[in-house]
Amino acid sequence: MKSLIYFSLAVFSFMKIHAQTDHFCAKHKAKNFNKKVSIALPPGYVPPENKYDLKFYHLNVNVERNTSYISGNVKSKALVVAASLDSFAFVLHQNHTIDSVYVNGAKRLFVRQDSLVKATAGTPIPQNQLFDAIVYYHGTAPTGGAAAIGDGYSTGTSGSWGNQVSWSLSESLCAYHWFPCKQDLRDKIDSSWVYATTDSLNMVGSNGLLKNIVRIGNKKRYEWQSRYPIDYYLISVATAKYKPYILYAKPQYLVGDSIYIQNFIYDNAINNAAWATQKTALNKIVPTIELESNLFGMYPFYKEKYGHSMAPFGGGMEHQTMTSLGFFDFEIDAHELGHQWWGDNVTCAAWKDIFINEGWASYTEYLSHQYLSSISGNTASNKMNTVHNNIMSQVGGSCYFTNADTMNANVIFDSRLTYDKGSAIIHSLRYEINNDSVFFPAIRAFQNTYKGSTASVIDFRDFMATYSGLNFTQFFNQWYYGQGYPTFSASWNQSNNVFYLKATQTTSFPSSVPLFMTHVDYRISRTAMTDTIVRLFHGQTIENYTIALNGTITSIAVDPNNWILNKVGTITKDLSVGSNELVNTTAEFFVGPNPTSDALNIFMYHQDKVSVEILDITGKLVLVQNFDTHAEFDISKFANGIYTVNVKKISGELIKSTKVVKN
Repeated sequence: MKSLIYFSLAVFSFMKIHAQTDHFCAKHKAKNFNKKVSIALPPGYVPPENKYDLKFYHLNVNVERNTSYISGNVKSKALVVAASLDSFAFVLHQNHTIDSVYVNGAKRLFVRQDSLVKATAGTPIPQNQLFDAIVYYHGTAPTGGAAAIGDGYSTGTSGSWGNQVSWSLSESLCAYHWFPCKQDLRDKIDSSWVYATTDSLNMVGSNGLLKNIVRIGNKKRYEWQSRYPIDYYLISVATAKYKPYILYAKPQYLVGDSIYIQNFIYDNAINNAAWATQKTALNKIVPTIELESNLFGMYPFYKEKYGHSMAPFGGGMEHQTMTSLGFFDFEIDAHELGHQWWGDNVTCAAWKDIFINEGWASYTEYLSHQYLSSISGNTASNKMNTVHNNIMSQVGGSCYFTNADTMNANVIFDSRLTYDKGSAIIHSLRYEINNDSVFFPAIRAFQNTYKGSTASVIDFRDFMATYSGLNFTQFFNQWYYGQGYPTFSASWNQSNNVFYLKATQTTSFPSSVPLFMTHVDYRISRTAMTDTIVRLFHGQTIENYTIALNGTITSIAVDPNNWILNKVGTITKDLSVGSNELVNTTAEFFVGPNPTSDALNIFMYHQDKVSVEILDITGKLVLVQNFDTHAEFDISKFANGIYTVNVKKISGELIKSTKVVKN
């Protein structure tokens, strides 16, 4: 989900998005969230709603564009997963009256405590048996801004177009505001139908395919059906005087077919002269869905549709197959579309894992600017600069949330951390892998592995580690769980075609992360020569690097392409850099070049015989050898990465240990 301040169209005209450092959707989302109070439960307690696994929902409701009153029934089909089930439990806000509950075709007694309802199942239903339940209800949805952006179910009038609209918005815990349900992220519904009856002047947008429109007197019933797994908060309805605006996308993997893009636009907007700007933005969804299908794998719901239903709120909500949003803009459209993979196809396992949803949807904005800059109106470089500046506007802040945090939307939908820092972490992870031919296939494989289900941040971390062969424990410890960012200062010198660099790191929140262990790019500019970028590993507070380099160096820059979250301190040329290191090493040894792609030289400055051992990043010994004075090792066949070089006396006493980057 993403939200922006909503302007009237006359003012709106692109003055909002790229100038903002905050995701105003996140702000708007969180501002009135009602904090819940956790209750201590006895050991071994199994909530009654966790005794069954949902298979199917059929919402059959009556809705109108100018009221938040809703009535009808919801049918559930579920499988018993406990030893037995003696009651059917669900939640529905107290504003709604429950007319009756049927379980397996029989009307049942029920008890209600606040929003929790339990209806007897009659004879207990044994494990692994399917059952069905129908809840008949009516009432007016509550107000008070308890959902992420406003209310769980709302009615309002568009300030720009004057259209009356009613719409649902269940994220994160407000589906029960408008229909009886089970609010458990881990229990995706295998398939869902939404049948909505409304005045014949209206249209109703929802999930899946519009299978039928049935006239009932002066009303129409819109029958939407979806065969894909869906989480409770992604089921939606939006009702207004709409007109359809249809587009088609043709991703490269969908040979001979296309993705149906079904947009429900305010009826008095679609032919208005002011609609031209909105239409231009919306039309860009075609290349965007084609791009995201290439990057993340085929659009997950291509057998049904993608689309939008307009509603008068300040942003967008990624309802599965049909986003609800207030206006069209390249960046917000790309963000909400990204959620169809990140949040809808693969959903966060718990709200504390919101990184899976919002971090990735936010990084989708960057990727869309990177690959579609000709139509996006911005550059990827500008986008990441804005993201980094917003994160570093404060010295701390973590993407890690506890279960208690998830009861506070101001925390889990924080613009600076959940959205921007989440996006920046993914960008740095891509840099750490340092190979898009590994990174993007890994992302597609992750989507395929967890499709139609949920995943935690740990699941994502471990999957990427297994696929890439890299260990990301330290990476996530410092960037995801930790707080703050590094600042790099550098002093350098050049002598006899050797480049000496002394890099010093300080951190903004040292009590959390005293040192960020990370690769860093340095751009080296030389007279009458092309700039070169070297990638060096920073594993201690002060690092000294020695690199063979021809040409006269004029300047250096730290992380010139903004891959990692950092600030740059002072950068100076210092004639003492290198000479001091050589004086110090005269008594011991020199290791270089560093980094290197093939040869690694070790010079000893005395005659004592020593032993050298080289270990890879996992600690595995890959080379050991005794030598005097000088040895050259061919490491061209070693895998790229970071190696530890230990020089020892023959007796085994460690003289010196240093790290070398093989690239």
